[in-house]
Amino acid sequence: MTGEPAGTALVLVAHGTASPQGRQVVHDLVDAVRAARPELAVADAYVDVQEPKVADVVARLAPEYDEVVAVPLLFCGGYHVRVDVAKAVAPHDNARSTGALGPSRLIADLLAQRLREAGASPGDAIVMSAAGSSRVEATADARAQARLLADVWGTSVDVAFGSAATPSVPDAVSANRDHPRARVAVAALLLGEGHFHDQLTRSGADIVTAPLGACPQIVAQILTRFDEE
Repeated sequence: MTGEPAGTALVLVAHGTASPQGRQVVHDLVDAVRAARPELAVADAYVDVQEPKVADVVARLAPEYDEVVAVPLLFCGGYHVRVDVAKAVAPHDNARSTGALGPSRLIADLLAQRLREAGASPGDAIVMSAAGSSRVEATADARAQARLLADVWGTSVDVAFGSAATPSVPDAVSANRDHPRARVAVAALLLGEGHFHDQLTRSGADIVTAPLGACPQIVAQILTRFDEE
């Protein structure tokens, strides 16, 4: 692109994964956001595992566009959101980043949909699993998202984490075996397949939901974050 900067670039910032299926979710989201907002230049970037890194993408786009907005494809405001993405936009006067996708009632509705699709029922014990972070803000976001899910589902929802925070998902599943309920269902607060979702399938749960994926609700939540900042 040459000449004066023009328009807005939207950078979708994913964690990154070695899973081909998980990578495809991000590509599908890029395509879906482009279709929903054709006036935006939409690009993907990553904080770990994959290239290109978010700082490199923002640095490339900032001279070309009036504004660059980085939206993390992460559900809780942990280190990647508050440090990696924030640092990537900080050197550029025309760049900004939004908060994480959650907590959100829209995501709670989608988690409940995934539970129903997986065969969960109101009599089951529900554990919502987040990726996990050492930052208290991320843990607070996960607990807030679980409360929203509990409101939608109509029963209590426990929270567990794939790493860094406690309890772990296997521990939360095991603890729920003490309850007089027939099954334990894990609601995966994850965008796509990969390492963390693989862990859930080995957690001992009776039901594990599919990742949230590149569905219209996630596209809507991305654009909500883009519009509200």
